[in-house]
Amino acid sequence: MANPNCISINVLRATINGIFDFIEKDLGLLEVQLNENYYWSIKDDELYSMDQPPKELVVGSLFDDFEFVSSSFKNADRQLPIMFIHIAPILQALSEGVPNFPSPDKSSKET
Repeated sequence: MANPNCISINVLRATINGIFDFIEKDLGLLEVQLNENYYWSIKDDELYSMDQPPKELVVGSLFDDFEFVSSSFKNADRQLPIMFIHIAPILQALSEGVPNFPSPDKSSKET
């Protein structure tokens, strides 16, 4: 039986690839416009500390995060796990900003 505290990279990769495939193929989107830039974040040392609430929030920028991700895209030497701190907020914004189904107009044109 798999360890419940372990996360399968293969499962994450397949799921994320499937979501991006859906966005591209079913929704017909190759880009997504972000309507917001700034977001609230919790400092890393307080994020998983459940014994007390965070003392302060910090502000992050989706545009800055994407700039870091883009620099990593251009230079494979920068494609390190630390980039997840920039990818995670972008994925959160996408989860709220991308439709979860094709528009009726698109699906009716295909039939």
